[in-house]
Amino acid sequence: MLYDRLPEIYRVKDEEQDPPYQLKNYLAIADFIFDAIHENIESLYHDLFIETCDDWVIPYIGDLLGTSHLKGDAWTLRADVADTIALRRRKGTLASIERLTYNLTQWGIHAVELRENLVWNQHLNHQRPDIGGNPPYASVTRFTPIRGGTMTLRDPAMLSLLNTPFDPFAHIPDLKPPTFGNIRYNLPNLAIFLWRLKDYRVKFTKPIMEIKTTGTLKPDEATHIVRLYVHPLAEPIRLFNTYQFDPDQDPPVITQLDETPGAIATARLTTNSEAGRPEKYVAIDTYNPTNTNINSLDISEVGLQLHLPEPEFAGTDLSKWKIRGENLCAWETGIQPPLKDREIAIDPMIGRIAIGIRSEAQATALQNHLLLTYTYGAVGPVGAHPISRILPQTWDDEPVVVKLVNLFEGNTLNAALSDIQNETSPVVIEIRDSRVHVLDLSAIAGTIDEDGGFNLRLNFSLIIQAADGQRPIIKLVQPLRIRPENVAAAATLTMRLEGLYLTRDESFPVDAPLIARAAINRLEIVDCTLDPGGQKLLNGTAEGTRKPLRHSLELRQHYGFSAADAETFDQTPEIILERSIAGSLFVDRDYSLSLSHSIIDAGKGVDDDPETSFAVSNATDPEKDWGPPTQVNGITVFGRMRVEQISGRGGIWVHALEVLNNQTGCIRYSYFSGKGDRLPQNLGCVTGSEAKLRFVSEMFGEPAYGQLDRTSDFRIRERGSGDDEMGAFGFLLEAHKWRNLQIRFREFMPVGIRPLLIPVT
Repeated sequence: MLYDRLPEIYRVKDEEQDPPYQLKNYLAIADFIFDAIHENIESLYHDLFIETCDDWVIPYIGDLLGTSHLKGDAWTLRADVADTIALRRRKGTLASIERLTYNLTQWGIHAVELRENLVWNQHLNHQRPDIGGNPPYASVTRFTPIRGGTMTLRDPAMLSLLNTPFDPFAHIPDLKPPTFGNIRYNLPNLAIFLWRLKDYRVKFTKPIMEIKTTGTLKPDEATHIVRLYVHPLAEPIRLFNTYQFDPDQDPPVITQLDETPGAIATARLTTNSEAGRPEKYVAIDTYNPTNTNINSLDISEVGLQLHLPEPEFAGTDLSKWKIRGENLCAWETGIQPPLKDREIAIDPMIGRIAIGIRSEAQATALQNHLLLTYTYGAVGPVGAHPISRILPQTWDDEPVVVKLVNLFEGNTLNAALSDIQNETSPVVIEIRDSRVHVLDLSAIAGTIDEDGGFNLRLNFSLIIQAADGQRPIIKLVQPLRIRPENVAAAATLTMRLEGLYLTRDESFPVDAPLIARAAINRLEIVDCTLDPGGQKLLNGTAEGTRKPLRHSLELRQHYGFSAADAETFDQTPEIILERSIAGSLFVDRDYSLSLSHSIIDAGKGVDDDPETSFAVSNATDPEKDWGPPTQVNGITVFGRMRVEQISGRGGIWVHALEVLNNQTGCIRYSYFSGKGDRLPQNLGCVTGSEAKLRFVSEMFGEPAYGQLDRTSDFRIRERGSGDDEMGAFGFLLEAHKWRNLQIRFREFMPVGIRPLLIPVT
C-alpha cells in the first residue's frame, strides 16, 4: 500500500486525527485504482497464452493459427486451439485423430482402420500367419485369430471381442453405404468408436456381505464363500472400467484394449484365459483397518479394487489370487464349478462378487473390514456422483461453522445434527466418506413438533454436502422434516443438500415421501439423488420387473404449523432442484418450484400409459388440484405434470403437461407428448405427433438412464435451448460436440478416407 510507504511521522499524525486515518482512507482510493491497473496489465500478459487467456480471447488466438471457429464449452475450444500445430504435423495418423476427438468431446475414443480387418487370401510365397511377427510362426497359438483364417470357438474371452472396437477377426467387405452407428468393413472406412458415458469412481465403500459355508472336504476348494453386493444398497449395478487415456502424452498414443471407460466384459476377467486380462480391471490390495485416514490409501487405475484387511492378509502374495468372470444371478443355488481357495468370482453385469476362502478367521475379517473401490457409468453429472466440490467458507457473507462427518473416524451425521437448533451462525456439514449414513431424527434432541412428526429445527442456515470426490448415501429412518426454531426468523433460513444419495431405511414408513416438510424460506437440492425406486429386480424375478416407485416430496399447505405459528410464518418456501434425480413431487400451491437440469421420474416411459402416475402435482389433491408455480430449465419428466403456472425452456415432457393458468408464462425449445396437454404460449417446441422420442434407457439405476437415443428426432437432439438437445442433459452440449467433430474431420482426414462415427455407449 502507498500508505505503508509513507514516513512514519505522517502515519502517526494521521492516527492522531479526529476522526483517525483520514489520509489512509484517502490513499486507499488511489490504491484501488493502481491495483486495477496492475490487474489489467497482468491479465494482458496472461492473454498472450492459450493456457491462461480469458475465454473471449480463444478465437482471436485461433485466428493467428488459421483455425476455423467452433462453438462449445471453453475447455474444448481452448484444447482445440492449443493442439492445432501438433495435430497438423501428425495429420492422418490414428493417434492424431484420437487426440483431436478427445479434445472436442472428452469422450472415450478408439480409431480403427477397417481395411486392416478385411479378409484376404495369402499368396503361398508370402505367407503371414503371424500377423507381422518373426516368421514363420512367432505368436501363433490355437487361440490366435489369424488374418484370413477361421476363428476358434474355444476361448470365450477372445470371442467377446467380436464386433467390438477391438475386434481382431477378419471380415468380408461390406459394400453398403455408410450409416451412423454401423461398422462397414471396407477399404476407405475409418471407424471412430465413441464412449459417451462418463466413468465415476466411488472410493472405499463398505459392501453388504454374508458368509456361506460349503461343507466341502476337498483340500483345494473353499470352505467359506463371502458373497457381497458392490452397491452399498445391494442394488444391481453395471461395473465399468476407468478411462486411462492420457491427453497430455506427447506424442499421443492410440487407446489400448481394456483402457476405455466402458462396461467390463465378463469374459475378460478370467485368469489364465488367452484373452482374459483381469489385472486390467481388478486390483487387490491390503490396508490397516485401524487407520482412520482412509483416503491416504493408494488407489489403482483399474475400475474395481478390493482392499483386504490386515493382519489377516498381511504377507499374502496377492498375485496368487485367481479371478474369474461369472454369472452370479442365481448364486443362492451355488457356483459351478466350485470356488477354490483364494478365488474371486465377479459378475460385472449386476455388481456381485463371491470370494472363496478356507480360513474362517479370514472370511470373518472380510465380512467385517473389506472395502471396495468401484467404477460405474452415467450420462453426466445429474444426480449424486463423486465429483469435485469446494467447501464453502461463508454463506450470505457470514462465516460458517464446519462440522465433519466420517464413519471411519467415528463421526456420525446424527451427532453433527444433535444440537443444530442452538447454532448461532450458518453450519456446513461435510461428509468425507462414501459409506451409508443412517439419519434418525428421533435421536436428535428437541425435534418433536406440533404436527406429530420428528423435525429438524434450524436456527441458522444449514448445508449438508458431500466432500470432494465422495458420494455418501443417507438412509432416512423417517421422512425429512425441516422447520425454523424461531418462526419469525424463517426469512433468513436456507437448507442446502448437495451431492447426497437419499434413500429409505428398512424401517421407513410405507408410502411416505423422502421429504415431508420444508417450512423455511428456501430448500436447495443440488447434485442429489432422491431415490425414485423403479430399479430392476434380480433373484429370479421376471425380466424387466421393477421395484415399487416412490415419491420424493410431499409438501402440503399451511406448512405443518400450529395456528399461532401459521400466522407468523409469512414465507412462500422456494423448492429448488438442480442437476438432481427425484421421484414424484407432490407440492401444494403455497410453494414455488424451480427445476433445472433434473430428471423427475414417476416410472412411466415413452410407450407407457401414465394414467394417474403424476411426476409433479398437488399434494392435497393430485388429480383435481394443481401444483405450485414452476420455473424450468432443461428437465426430463417421466409421468404427468399438473402445475398452476409454468415458464422456462429446454424441457422434455414424456407425458401430459397441464397448466391451469395457461395465459401467462412461456415455454421455449421443448418437447411435449401431444396427448392431453394444456399448454401456455410456446416457441420452437415439438410434439410427439410430429417428432419421435426415444431414450437409451428409461429405468433408474442403468448406466444410460435418461440418455436420448440417436433415433430420436433431430429437433429433439439439436433444437433445444442453446441449439443443443432438449432434456436434463442439454448442458453437456452433445449436439455441439457432434457438429464440431464433423467440421474438424473434414479438415484432418486424409484424402479418400471416410470417418464412421460409432457410439459404443
